[in-house]
Amino acid sequence: MAKEKKRVKTKDQLEEYRRKRDFGKSPEPAGDPTLERRGDAFVIHRHEARNLHYDLRLELDGVLKSWAVPRGFSWVPADKHLAVQTEDHPFEYLVFDGVIPKGEYGAGTMVIWDQGTFRETRGDLAAALESGEVKMQFDGGRLRGEWHMVRTRGEKDWLLFKTRDRYVRDADEPLFPLDFSRQARDPWPSRLKAMSVGAGAAPAADPDWIYELDFEGLRLTARVQDEAVTFHGADGRPAPTPLPELAKDLARVRCENVWLDGVLVATDATERPDGALLRRRLKAGETSDLVYYAFDLLRYDEWNLHERPLVERKAALAAVLPASERVLYVDHVRGRGQELLQVVEQGGLPGVVAKRAASAYGSGESEDWCRLAGPGRPKPSRRNVHETLGAVRRRTRTKLTNLDKVYWPAEGITKGQLLDYYDAIADHLLPYMRDRPCHMLRYPDGIEGKNFYQKNVTGRIPDWVPTQLVKVESGEEVRYVVCNDRDTLLHLVNLGSIDLHPWLSRCDEPEMPDVAVVDLDPSTSDFAKVIRIAQTVGKILRGAGLQPFLKTSGATGLHIYLPLVREYSYEQSRMFCEAVARMTVQEHRDIATVERAVANRETKVYVDYGQNRREQTLVPPYVVRPVPGAQVSTPLDWDELRSDLHPSLFNIFNVPERVEQRGDLFRGVLSERQNLEDAIRVLSQR
Repeated sequence: MAKEKKRVKTKDQLEEYRRKRDFGKSPEPAGDPTLERRGDAFVIHRHEARNLHYDLRLELDGVLKSWAVPRGFSWVPADKHLAVQTEDHPFEYLVFDGVIPKGEYGAGTMVIWDQGTFRETRGDLAAALESGEVKMQFDGGRLRGEWHMVRTRGEKDWLLFKTRDRYVRDADEPLFPLDFSRQARDPWPSRLKAMSVGAGAAPAADPDWIYELDFEGLRLTARVQDEAVTFHGADGRPAPTPLPELAKDLARVRCENVWLDGVLVATDATERPDGALLRRRLKAGETSDLVYYAFDLLRYDEWNLHERPLVERKAALAAVLPASERVLYVDHVRGRGQELLQVVEQGGLPGVVAKRAASAYGSGESEDWCRLAGPGRPKPSRRNVHETLGAVRRRTRTKLTNLDKVYWPAEGITKGQLLDYYDAIADHLLPYMRDRPCHMLRYPDGIEGKNFYQKNVTGRIPDWVPTQLVKVESGEEVRYVVCNDRDTLLHLVNLGSIDLHPWLSRCDEPEMPDVAVVDLDPSTSDFAKVIRIAQTVGKILRGAGLQPFLKTSGATGLHIYLPLVREYSYEQSRMFCEAVARMTVQEHRDIATVERAVANRETKVYVDYGQNRREQTLVPPYVVRPVPGAQVSTPLDWDELRSDLHPSLFNIFNVPERVEQRGDLFRGVLSERQNLEDAIRVLSQR
């Protein structure tokens, strides 16, 4: 037997790391040799230094081997991303978060983006590194499955890419939407009792509730572990009848382990669920045509999802289900239970289940799940399950007109398609419109026709459209539309309002904004400049302890939102944003400016803080812009600020699916109310 090669450690593996740092100024760890090592730990830091990048660190021989990955991690195997090997880091970096001060090596905000364990699939990381080819199996909260690194030119440059496995995503597929990097793992239970509908009553129309079709079938949970599939009844006991065809399809889920909740259904010739037919099929063992409708995700790999909000669980469910005609996702509508119930009755379907959108998953009966009762007996028709939700989404109180009128001549996009988009996205858009005075910019003949600006609502409007009298700076009282519901939204769009412009404050306290905004407006088509500047604005705000949110303007730029407690005036929020803007320009004098006069901006990006004033408006997320391509103002993850990003990527045809898969990336603007005092103190020390 060949003698195992003895590894020789350098005298001080952290010598280069320590030489580059002044630990009297930097909060980074110097390295403690007494700490217990694991041997299989990894961590990834999101590092907002001069340029945003990610630092991959793998434990080996008591230190963390490190690589800087400028473009981050792609789940598309064809994407080969550069990874530049850097100096070894101390073991304590596995738990290090912090801000490295300006002027120090690696200055910027560094936060843990993922962590967990890994293994070199061939067993020896040191040998793999020496050979120039590393195959790693990651077990992290974000990184899952196998990844591959190959050394290229020189000693430091590697290519990092995803190995093809069940976690792979195609280029046009969104990523799995949940992040488990900070959530504790726990063992799977041997038995699980399902949550069930309670006896309480649910509101028939409430944006805090979602509404699903109720299926006549057999309630089953499906457990998938390493391709082994088992079915269990609502009481947790194993299902009595084998379902081999369903098990084969479920074994192809997009992760290694899941536990689903759903219902087993047999459909008749009109594709409606038939309970009697299901019982006959099960008794005869005829299971090949049965369908499993999945409506909840309870476990994902090592993580329990019970405490996650229902809408997050459903978004994750949609991302893990395999492409299959036997395993289907149960879609839902939000806030429109009564309308769904009416359509269900006309279609002869069993009914509607209402579920609280933010509810956790429990055991047994819960008042967070309720059935809606209908006023009459079902009226048979040939409407099937797949047609029902679309029929609900097309209902509105306003009369929609001129649906075939072309609004985007170059693309042939019609007013009807615009209305369809707003109908589909309304549940996500309306929270950002609610209770705010709203301006309209109307294009009754499309983007190439005449347009006019309207804020004072006069003349005849439906009595169900809410309005609000607001005294403006001139002393005049102006009656604004307040877009609080779907019918009002569609009414305004039907009038030719392609996009809508709400205030940054609400009707009850018009002097107090609940959001501050930095608007990045480019002077040329070079969007790479906008990306660089946005990264810096985000770095400054996060370094000050704040959480900013990012979206495209829908036209040519980017908007950075900062949700606030309603304690500041417009003047105060504007002054804060001005300070951030001027700090940004200091770092990018060659490409950024705060010069208001367009003629004086040259080719620079305008870092606009002046939007923070009373009566000023800014388009909210998910509105369509009157620009070529029917572009949409779209929320972004900060990690999407890469060279291939451009506002033209997001339009009325792909944004609804993106939101369905990734959820509302902007929702923190509605809940993360922040104070500015501590941030001002931090920024004043820069």
